Amino acid sequence: MKNFRKRHARAGARAHDWAPFRAAERLICPSVRQAPFRLALAYANTYEVGMSSLGFQRVYELVGETPMWTCERFFTDGRGIPRSVESDTPLNQFGCVAFSVSFEEDYLHLLQMLDRAGIPLRRKDRGPWDPLIVMGGSCASINPLPMSEFIDVFALGAAENVLPTLLPTLAEEDDRNAVLDRLAGERGFYLPSHHWPEEEERLPKLRKMELTAEQMRSPGNLPTSSIVTPKTEFANKFLIEMSRGCPEKCRYCWATFGMGKFRWHPADFILESLDRARAVTNQVGFVATAVGDHPEIERILQQALESGFRSSVSSIRIPAVKEGVLEPLHASGSRSITLAPETGSDRLRQLMNKPITNATLLEKVKLIFRHGFTQLKLYFIIGLPQETMEDVHAILELGAACRGLMLEEASKTGVVGNIHLGCNILIPKPYTPWQREPMDDKRNLEHKISVLRQGVAKLPNISLSMMSPRQAIWQTYISRAGSDAADAIERAARGQSLASLLREFPERIHPEVFQTFPRQLRWQFMSVG
Repeated sequence: MKNFRKRHARAGARAHDWAPFRAAERLICPSVRQAPFRLALAYANTYEVGMSSLGFQRVYELVGETPMWTCERFFTDGRGIPRSVESDTPLNQFGCVAFSVSFEEDYLHLLQMLDRAGIPLRRKDRGPWDPLIVMGGSCASINPLPMSEFIDVFALGAAENVLPTLLPTLAEEDDRNAVLDRLAGERGFYLPSHHWPEEEERLPKLRKMELTAEQMRSPGNLPTSSIVTPKTEFANKFLIEMSRGCPEKCRYCWATFGMGKFRWHPADFILESLDRARAVTNQVGFVATAVGDHPEIERILQQALESGFRSSVSSIRIPAVKEGVLEPLHASGSRSITLAPETGSDRLRQLMNKPITNATLLEKVKLIFRHGFTQLKLYFIIGLPQETMEDVHAILELGAACRGLMLEEASKTGVVGNIHLGCNILIPKPYTPWQREPMDDKRNLEHKISVLRQGVAKLPNISLSMMSPRQAIWQTYISRAGSDAADAIERAARGQSLASLLREFPERIHPEVFQTFPRQLRWQFMSVG
């Protein structure tokens, strides 16, 4: 895009001081600072959140490894024009800004970053000298339509598959229209300007280019941290992806249906990657939707321990909690385990297609505390189809039973730990069996939340975090909306409250509107492939 690569920065307040952040970073791979082509890689949230994303770091590494290209990072921190971490260059001086978006709530942050940079929010308002706006990440693959009035190009699928097309196109074409025309004919991209967003039922069938099991047998396709820093949620940890997809088929979960069949990276590649981490850290984090289901998880954890690394895992499916997993984790210094029972009753868990009983869960919890772990996080969902108040009380009963097991073990060691219950509200996601389900009634949810809070208050050593019904209403709307969501999203980005938006767009956002969907769902123009 030779003739709109440069532009002058708009005058305004200076943004965040990135010097302390750069000083704290330890680079795994050398970073190229000078190259003919530059990509602005933006995460629509803070540095701490963005640098905790292995997917974001993976794109940064892949672009940096591409000849003739360099990559500069942007986050929401600070005020004024967003400037890059690497060179303090304003966002609006780049020819292309690629956003990585994993959470729908970050749509507002994305628009706010564009507004701060003086870049028109709507793609129809951008001129030849404005940057091309690209969006990737899981939100692009779940349902890009709500952001289709703002985004020029959606990258559908794994960065390893879309960057080899995107980067040469940006380098070889003379202007933004030529880039759009060329990408419109390529696999793995959705272009609203070329794919008729105003007639969503006519959208062509587009394929998401996920990383295949065959590709994952190549060592070059193993995502690991490219930068280690203390200023993230995973402070000083070298992150390694274990697998993609999930062997479970829970009815609420997009990952198991939208990411393809469960597949994993070879254990030898994972263990070899530890050599890259050794020079900068002795902490490693194994991340995936189903970390414990890697067929060689026990070998990986044991060898990481023997190599002197302190290991942690993002979460473990309940059936994967075994002595061969817990022992090396605890021996390496880990004291926290995260499980996802999702509900407190066997009946409701069966209905969500997660056939694990409370008896099995409690056996695993007992094993966890017996091995010396002191922090247990349990994730639950309320507002599920066919949920009753007995199911809600069952969450408290299950939490109390886990507490009893913790105290039983504490009587032997003298160390009392903590159990945290993280409760979300069901957001019926596209591509899941529950994609047509209505969101639970707001009053019902408020009553359930009140019951949980009052119950947890009576249980020492148990804490609770809750998603708000208002937040769930908004997320449900923007998860399943079409291109007609643009007005509401833009107004929310400019500071209009959800209460005000509900009054202004009751026919779109109010939960009662989510009760029915047409037989042909608007987002079904994409398939995994």
